[in-house]
Amino acid sequence: MTKFCKSGKTILSYGGGVNSTAILALCKLGEIPWPDYIVFSDTGAEWPHTYSYINYLENQGIRLIYLTGGRTGQETLIEYCQRKKLIPSPLNRWCTTDFKRLPLLYFSRACDAKQIIGIDAGEEHRAKDFKNKEYPLIDMGINRQECKDIIRKVGWGVPQKSGCYICPYQGKAQWIRLKKEHPELFQIAVDLEKNTTDQWTFKQNMTIEEFVADLDRQEELAFGIILDPKCECYFD
Repeated sequence: MTKFCKSGKTILSYGGGVNSTAILALCKLGEIPWPDYIVFSDTGAEWPHTYSYINYLENQGIRLIYLTGGRTGQETLIEYCQRKKLIPSPLNRWCTTDFKRLPLLYFSRACDAKQIIGIDAGEEHRAKDFKNKEYPLIDMGINRQECKDIIRKVGWGVPQKSGCYICPYQGKAQWIRLKKEHPELFQIAVDLEKNTTDQWTFKQNMTIEEFVADLDRQEELAFGIILDPKCECYFD
């Protein structure tokens, strides 16, 4: 990790979503300086569209540093859950801490670098007032829709919402989409849930198989417009 580092630099925490992509677009437009490092904390369990978009950006000349293996650098989130026989929980968000925040924190400390975080002007409450973090979208008063407009302005496609495909904050729309479009990944989530030692499920009082059991009926509903509960992970 430290072989990449130069003291006193800046790090963009890139999450593969709209906000952090807008920061890169602002850099390309010359509105803000390029960060010294563009770092992606890869859980190994991101939605496939996130990996596809990152590949798309790299084809546009954007170069990322991947932090893999969680806080120990040894396992993906899926491997960790399989070994520990547990699943992510909304109660303490250990998955976000161990597989997103801590790898980035270790990297930034090793580099003595300041983190640039993609939180937009409509979500100031998510920003933490730490001296080693910057929030350019908030400082510039740029909201979510304006982020999308900025991305389009540089000629890039707008990414879909980023996140892990086993996130407990996902609503029915995401779980149904996972089952329909990526059945092999949905099966991984099902197996994790079945193998937990404490009998926790992703959704309270029901398994995810039960949660999406009415999939055919749901296809008739406009569930895609419903706003699902949002994970507090700031890596968007």
